[in-house]
Amino acid sequence: MKFIRKAALVVLALVIILCLWIWWNRPRKVDMTSYVPADSLIFIEANDLPDIASGLVSTDAWKALAPAAGIRSDLGHLGWLGRLASWTGIGSADAVVFSRAQIAVAVLGFDATGAGDALKIRPRYAVVAETHTGETRTRSAIEGRVGDFARRAYGNPQVEQNEADGVKLTTWKSVDGERRIVAAVSGSVAIVGNDESAVQACLAVQRKDRPSLKGNPEVEEMRRRVGGTDALAFGYASAEGAARLLELKAITYAGQISADPRAQSAAASLLPALARKILGRVGWSTRLSNGMIEDRYYLSLQAGVAEKLRSVMSPDSKAGFAAFELLPPDTQSTSRYSYSDPAGTWRGLNTTVTSQFDTLGAILIGRLLRVSLTHYGIDDPDTFMQAIGSELVTANIDEQENSAVTVVELRDEPTLRAFVTKRLGAKPRSEMIGDAEMLVSNNDKRDAASFVGKHLLLGKVEAVRRCLEARLKGQTLGNSDSFRKSQSSLGAGPALVIQFYDDQPSASSFVRAIAAQKAISEQALNGAKLNEALGGLRYAFSETQLMDGGFERKTRSSFGQFGLLATQFTPPDN
Repeated sequence: MKFIRKAALVVLALVIILCLWIWWNRPRKVDMTSYVPADSLIFIEANDLPDIASGLVSTDAWKALAPAAGIRSDLGHLGWLGRLASWTGIGSADAVVFSRAQIAVAVLGFDATGAGDALKIRPRYAVVAETHTGETRTRSAIEGRVGDFARRAYGNPQVEQNEADGVKLTTWKSVDGERRIVAAVSGSVAIVGNDESAVQACLAVQRKDRPSLKGNPEVEEMRRRVGGTDALAFGYASAEGAARLLELKAITYAGQISADPRAQSAAASLLPALARKILGRVGWSTRLSNGMIEDRYYLSLQAGVAEKLRSVMSPDSKAGFAAFELLPPDTQSTSRYSYSDPAGTWRGLNTTVTSQFDTLGAILIGRLLRVSLTHYGIDDPDTFMQAIGSELVTANIDEQENSAVTVVELRDEPTLRAFVTKRLGAKPRSEMIGDAEMLVSNNDKRDAASFVGKHLLLGKVEAVRRCLEARLKGQTLGNSDSFRKSQSSLGAGPALVIQFYDDQPSASSFVRAIAAQKAISEQALNGAKLNEALGGLRYAFSETQLMDGGFERKTRSSFGQFGLLATQFTPPDN
C-alpha cells in the first residue's frame, strides 16, 4: 500500500512538473509593432498562422474548389500534433515555427519602373517572424523554406553569405541579378526581405539602434477603428504611405480616366497632390464571416473634410436594385451609388475637394472630376445629376475597352432625353430589341442609349445591345443565383456605394497557386470540375459608408487579401 502511495505521489509530481514545464515553455504573444521601424509606410501583422489557415479552409469557396484542385483534405487543420508543437516546442522545426510564429510585414519604400500600362511598382519590404523558438531550429526552418522558395521562383539562384553586426545574412539572387531574397536570423527572430536595406533596418530595431513603431497612437487608432485586435490579421498605412501608393499609381489610373493625353497628364500630376491634402491613414483587418473572408478598411480624411462630405452625402435608404435587371448575368463588375440628392452630392463633392487648393488648382481639379465621368457617358454632370433619381449604377461587362455602361433612374425624363439627343447627335439610328428601343449615334463614336421602363441605359452600342438582349432573354445579373446570394448578405443599413465583382479569377488564381505545390496536392487538378465549382461562387461585394472622420469599406470575397498575398508569395513549381 505504501509503495502504491509513493508511486502515485511520484506520478503526480511528474505530472505537475510536466504541466509547469509546458506552461513555462508556451509561446507568449508579443507586440509585433516593436519589431519594425517607426517610419514604415505600411505595416501588417498576423499573430496566429494556424488560425488563418483554419479560417481559409473553412470558407465556402475552399470547400467547393479544393477537392477539384486535388488539394489535400487535411490542409489547414492543425491537429493534435500541431497543438503539441505549439505548446511544448516538441516536433519538427517547420511544425514548431509554423504553429508558434507571429508575423509582421514592413514596407519601407517603393520603386517604380516603366510608365503607363507598363508601370511596375516594387515595394521594399521585410517579413519579420517572432518564432518563439531557439535560433538553431529557427535558422533550419527559415533557410530551408526560403531556399526552396528561391529555387522555385528563380530556377537556379546564386547564393551568397555575409555577416553584418554579428548576424549572418544569406542572399538568393535570380540569374539576371534583378531579384533577390535576403534572410537573417537573430535569436528567435527571422527577417526575410527583397532588399538588404529593409532587412538591416529591422535588425537595427532589434538592436535598439533604430526606433520601432510600438506606441504609435495612429496605429492603435486604426486598430480600434477596424477591430484589428481580435482579427485574423491587421494592417496599417501611414498618410505618407497611402499618398505614396497613389502617387505611383496615378499614371496608370490617369490612362483609365480619359483617352485625352492632356487629361491624363493633369490627372498624373494632380492626384498625388489631392491625396496629400485630403487622405489620411488607412487601417485594415480581416476575419471569417458567413463562409467568406471579410476585409474591413477605414480611410481617414484630413481634418474637416469628412464633416463637409457628410453634410452633402446622404444615402437613400429606399433605393433598390432594379438597375441590375438590365445587366448581363456574367457582368465583370458593377457599382451602385445611392444618394438622396445626386445633384447636391455632386456640387458638394466639387466644393469640398476644390476648396483644398488655390484658384488655379481648384479649376484643374474641377475639370478632372468632370472628365472622370466621361468614361461612363456623363459629359455634362451638372445637368445629368439634376435629372436622375437616387440610383446610379456603373458597370464593366467584361475586360474589353468599350464594355462600360451606366444605368440611372429617371427623375426628369424630358431633360434626360435632351441630354441623350445632344450626346448622340441629330437623327440617331433606331434599333428595336424586344420592346426596348436602342438609339445609336450617327458618328464613329458608336455611343448608344435606351430608355427602358424607369431607367436610362448608356454606353457603347455593343455593350448596350448585350444588356438589352439579356433583359429580353430574362437572364440578367439581378436574377442570377450568385448575385442574389451576395445581395442577401448585404448589411442592413444604407450604403453610399455598393460594389459587386466576379470573384472567379482571383479565387481560381489562389487555388491553382496552392495546388501547384507538390507537397500539398494529393491528386492532379481536374480543370473541368474546378471550372464548374468556380461557376457556383457568389459575387464578391463591398459596402462603403461615410463615418466619423473618414470612409469605412467592408468587402466579402472568397479569400480576401489573403488570396492576393498567397499568389504573390507562392510561385508555381517548375
